[in-house]
Amino acid sequence: MLPEMHIIEEEILPRLRERAPIQRGKVARQLAHWKGEKGNCSLFLSLKPSDVPKYALLPNYDLEEIHGDIEKMFVSQLKGALLTAFADGDAVPSVRANVGCGCINTLLGGVKQTYFPDKMPWLLEHLTDREIMELTKDDIAESEEFSRGLEEMRFMKTMLEGTGIEVYPMDLQGPIDMAHLWLGNEFFYLLYDDPDVIHHALSLSVECLDYALKKNLEIIRPADHLAHYNCLVLPMDRPVKLSEDTSTLISKEHLDEYMVPYTSEIFRRYGGGYIHYCGDNRHLLAITETLPGSIGLNFGNPERHDFSEIFPVLGKNGKSYIATASQPYSLEEQVKAAAREDGTFNLFTALQVSKADQARVLEEFSGYIEKYRVK
Repeated sequence: MLPEMHIIEEEILPRLRERAPIQRGKVARQLAHWKGEKGNCSLFLSLKPSDVPKYALLPNYDLEEIHGDIEKMFVSQLKGALLTAFADGDAVPSVRANVGCGCINTLLGGVKQTYFPDKMPWLLEHLTDREIMELTKDDIAESEEFSRGLEEMRFMKTMLEGTGIEVYPMDLQGPIDMAHLWLGNEFFYLLYDDPDVIHHALSLSVECLDYALKKNLEIIRPADHLAHYNCLVLPMDRPVKLSEDTSTLISKEHLDEYMVPYTSEIFRRYGGGYIHYCGDNRHLLAITETLPGSIGLNFGNPERHDFSEIFPVLGKNGKSYIATASQPYSLEEQVKAAAREDGTFNLFTALQVSKADQARVLEEFSGYIEKYRVK
């Protein structure tokens, strides 16, 4: 057992259990926000590490050594969760098996991720178009990486019982991103040269995502919500998060042919969810603003978007903007942009603060809501 596990079990977990009712209150407020409660706008606060009890006693592990060591994975995830668990505001603390965005790809074709100490795992092994075409959903099988991730989830679930810190799914890439991971940069040539290969890869992506999410949910056993990214909860009738990073690199025609039907299929199977992407693609933005099943949007590069344009369109289509990290706009600017004519706010936003400042920040945030709420 790692030395810090004694500190966690004897000193940190008891404090977390005392705050479990506070975490349940955060969940309730977010679910009310999702249901369209007027005047409700969610602020995900996280504390600075120096303000968190016993945080300095927990060591840092690099991104390579956490893989294959269940306790190191747990400690690395818990450190992040502590920043929100001891904060006020609306952020619901959560952890996951941080197995990398290519882990679900390892369910097919025998591919394995490469691990690095200073960055997340990546799929450097690829499949040829012929290898992809020879695979079917019947070939899906748990890889060593995926099985290890499930075991890490079970360990976290057991360790955090009664603390209010939740376990959330492994990294769920959208079908386009998964097909890109399998095929490497040949993916972009095949969009033009062999659409049948792309469609088959996307179909396999949907089946792998479905298999992986079902296995994750068997461990999480969610009731009325599912946590995501150490702050957010989604209602269980719309619980999915999908990443569409590669989708920013393709044309409108290819988005319509390849992205829309397969992403929509995942949302159809689970009821819906929200979409994340880094970068900027005007055509992708227009799709995500109206895509059936999509209830929200998260940007990896919010500085590349004009919030005064984004919020009205999202609101008109019943969708919200979701920020899981501090934004390049002030809280007041965000609240003002998110105020809808029906008295609701289509904004979930985040900010890291010191413990000394959080009461002031929450009071100011409430003031902005009152100021801009349409009555």
